[in-house]
Amino acid sequence: MQTINWTNATGTALEVSISTAYLLNRQGVRKTSGEIEVVIAATINGKSERHMGVQAVTGHATCIAKIGNIGLTAETLAPIAAAIETAKAEIAAHNAALDAHASNLASLGNGDINTMFGTDA
Repeated sequence: MQTINWTNATGTALEVSISTAYLLNRQGVRKTSGEIEVVIAATINGKSERHMGVQAVTGHATCIAKIGNIGLTAETLAPIAAAIETAKAEIAAHNAALDAHASNLASLGNGDINTMFGTDA
């Protein structure tokens, strides 16, 4: 996990943490195997910030992106983007191996048990 901390011009403490974890199941609980994703956690003065990841911002004087209500300048976005790319590189081989395995299984097809065993109905 990599954490980037800074204080904005108004003295607000901001923190963005980049880590990796298995995907969530349907109940919102982390799985213990399978595909791995990049997880971005953000806080404003220690309070967790709900967000949809890094989003581009247009028409703002200083911010070029945001994470929830956290505005990011080019200076603050650079280390966050670098941490995200590092995390993506760390999980790439794992997820590629899972994709290859799934592709191999998919190539087997579902088959037709009746045809396979000679009792076509």
